[in-house]
Amino acid sequence: MFKNTIKIPVEWGHCDPARIVFYPNYFFWFDQATRHLFDRVGYSYEVMLDEYNTVGLPLVDAQATFLAPTRFGDEIEVTSHVSEWRRKTLVVSHEVTNAGTPAVRGTEIRVWAATDPDDPHKLQSREIPPEFKARFDEMSDHATQV
Repeated sequence: MFKNTIKIPVEWGHCDPARIVFYPNYFFWFDQATRHLFDRVGYSYEVMLDEYNTVGLPLVDAQATFLAPTRFGDEIEVTSHVSEWRRKTLVVSHEVTNAGTPAVRGTEIRVWAATDPDDPHKLQSREIPPEFKARFDEMSDHATQV
């Protein structure tokens, strides 16, 4: 499976008065990491919007398990991958490490969605195109060969 890692410096504004990361920031970072994962395989949000006529990959569920604190001044790594492909949704898993120590594990469930042709104010789920999934397999094969 293809994985991508981003590094994030923990700033003062990310922290609560106890000087540990305020938990909603992890969900923001999961979203960033998902975007970087898709960019890395060549499916930026612009490609999804323009070439696939989607509205992106709206989030329908998110979860996190907090294992160890992260504090102001730390630099974390968020490693992300698609852990499950479903017909119309996918699961993106994230592992946050702080100096090599697992800090947070999380998942997002995202839906392949487009505007409803009968009502442009509504969204409609669609099947994820097979070539979209295949690109991740290709990247995995390439990553293991390098």
